[in-house]
Amino acid sequence: MEEKIRRCVLQVLELSAGTKAEGVYLIRVQVKGAARHRKIEVLLDSDAGIRIDQCSFLGRRIREQIENDSEPPVLSGEDFDLVVSSPGLGEPIIMPRQYLRHTGRLLRVVFAGEQGEEVAMTGRLLRVVKSGDAPAALELAPVQPGKKHAGAVKEPVVIVLERIIRAVPEVEW
Repeated sequence: MEEKIRRCVLQVLELSAGTKAEGVYLIRVQVKGAARHRKIEVLLDSDAGIRIDQCSFLGRRIREQIENDSEPPVLSGEDFDLVVSSPGLGEPIIMPRQYLRHTGRLLRVVFAGEQGEEVAMTGRLLRVVKSGDAPAALELAPVQPGKKHAGAVKEPVVIVLERIIRAVPEVEW
């Protein structure tokens, strides 16, 4: 079922090219709950960040597509809630493309070190290093929490995306 809903979402995104949903891409589709009442969560993003009016616009189109799906219906006669949103601060980055919009922000990154050990680092994302059109590595300027380390400058670190276990945008005060 998730795959059928995923196809519906991708179809809506394709048909929405040239509208206010230009540049929006799918991150994840998740279906929860029993057949009596399902909850469908669709997570979308764009390189510039997605706005609430875009989520609302796409939510209406996705609902229409799911309800009018012809081959066999995705949720024929079932009641369901549809939640279309964007990833918020504190949510892990799932797709390499998401790093682009976080350039200049603080990230908490956990990655595999040289001997395979887990290394945690908080740093400012200076740039996304690309290989062709796809992101391949991150260049982070490590930061130390607290005021006494505020002036300390550390050399930027390049982390290959394949080594990243988890990356989460941090809230800045």
